Amino acid sequence: MAAHKEKDESLLVGGFMRGLKVITTFGEGAARQSLSDVARRADISRASARRLLHTLTALGYANTDGKQFWLTPRMLNLGFSYLSSMEIWSFAQSYMEELVQSVQESCSIAVLDGSDIYYVMRVPTRKLLKSTLNVGSTLPAHVVSLGRIQLADLPPEELDHYLNNLELTPYTRFTITDKAELKRAIQEDGAKGWSIVDRELEEGMFGISVPIKNRENKTIAAINLTLAPSKANEEGMIERLLPELRKTAEKINGELRHGG
Repeated sequence: MAAHKEKDESLLVGGFMRGLKVITTFGEGAARQSLSDVARRADISRASARRLLHTLTALGYANTDGKQFWLTPRMLNLGFSYLSSMEIWSFAQSYMEELVQSVQESCSIAVLDGSDIYYVMRVPTRKLLKSTLNVGSTLPAHVVSLGRIQLADLPPEELDHYLNNLELTPYTRFTITDKAELKRAIQEDGAKGWSIVDRELEEGMFGISVPIKNRENKTIAAINLTLAPSKANEEGMIERLLPELRKTAEKINGELRHGG
């Protein structure tokens, strides 16, 4: 009986992961796909892709004209369910808006998941990146301040495992591509409690981040300000922005400590 239960659970987890792979094949430039496209992009068999797509269609998360498939707006419910399940998001928005109004720079909150960060809240002031960042957007954690400050809170063995499996891509001429140097940068960020990453992902992107911590003082997310490098290099700019960013993070941390 136990063996059957373990097999059923294994099949359930496997099916869930394949379903996620199918969903993530859809995106910019691939809003509509054929069965063959999905199977190829998800690296699964056509039979598996067909079964998963038909399941998504039956549940209302996808639609088809018989030849192509596309996601429906109901897919947003999955993201909203995550946001509504986290107590932080019920009050963080107002603090972020106050900060943006005060400093006139874009503010975001992101969570670390594996080797990437996921944007979960965002209050923009202007477009700084080549591609607009929205809630749900992902970026490599090691080349943005939102990721670095969260990586700094990982136990040493987890950080080493992360770095050992990381492929360092030179996104710009400023990207750190040496693992020992990257580890030092992450550890230094952890020691000082904030992170600055300057033009490592895009040459028009400068970010400054601080962690958001729960009741157990564990980092669960990070909040940042993003601005143009030329503005960030103005005299006294960081000295002005960092205290305001920390103050906002502390307001959010305080809400978390006292139960929201």
